[in-house]
Amino acid sequence: MVVEEASPSLWLWPNLLSLDAPLVAVLWQGLLAYQFSLPLRPAWRIELGLTVWAIYILDRLLDARKPLLNAATREPARHRFYRRHSQPMAVLLAVVLGADAAIAILCLRPAVLRDGLIPLAGVVVYLAIFHISAKAGKIPKEIAASILFTVGTFLTAWITLPCSELAWAASAFFVLCLANMIAIEAWERRDLHGPARWLARRYLYWVPAAVILCAVVGHNDFYGSIAISAGACAVLFWLGRGLPLDARRALVDGVLLSPILFLITK
Repeated sequence: MVVEEASPSLWLWPNLLSLDAPLVAVLWQGLLAYQFSLPLRPAWRIELGLTVWAIYILDRLLDARKPLLNAATREPARHRFYRRHSQPMAVLLAVVLGADAAIAILCLRPAVLRDGLIPLAGVVVYLAIFHISAKAGKIPKEIAASILFTVGTFLTAWITLPCSELAWAASAFFVLCLANMIAIEAWERRDLHGPARWLARRYLYWVPAAVILCAVVGHNDFYGSIAISAGACAVLFWLGRGLPLDARRALVDGVLLSPILFLITK
């Protein structure tokens, strides 16, 4: 007799549908634009959200094609969801990609569209390495993903105002993204080895102090938001082990929504 798994909790659906990552990217893009007084057209917000959404859906669909290495190990909820609903999610991916391409062609400035091809090429290489190549285990996935997420979030800002101050902000955001991804990998993969194992054991010891120092030195809302999110991420990593894995997975993404605290008051 096969026992069907209970329906996912309502709070887990944004993670299952891969909506958390695009929301995080759009919020940080908005806070960045406000902090540095950069113009931010609605089309740029929508384009970033759709692009990140499409990438995450595709990445998880590719994950779902891989066989389970250990049937006794319980998969994260998002992996189980994509295995069971691969066809509907593939249709959703096609719709998102169509809307993304239409907005890119019709609404984006040529400079934004042209420069956007650089991180897009990086995403293609990333997907090829971690889903096709045998070299995937030799490259820290967390670092590669954090770089691409940072570049995508900062792309329009950098095109509008390339300066050293944005470089420091991007570095701080990269630190935050890496803390988030290391926590997730450490929870979900107990067989971490090599660079990933070193990162999981060392990185989240000092990252809260680093970002708080960054917030004091930067003394603005952007760095303050970085400090809040990174500190909460570290607390979840060290003190949240009593929570179910799926709850930790959703919460560690949820703490990246801290720009809301600053944007709602503007």
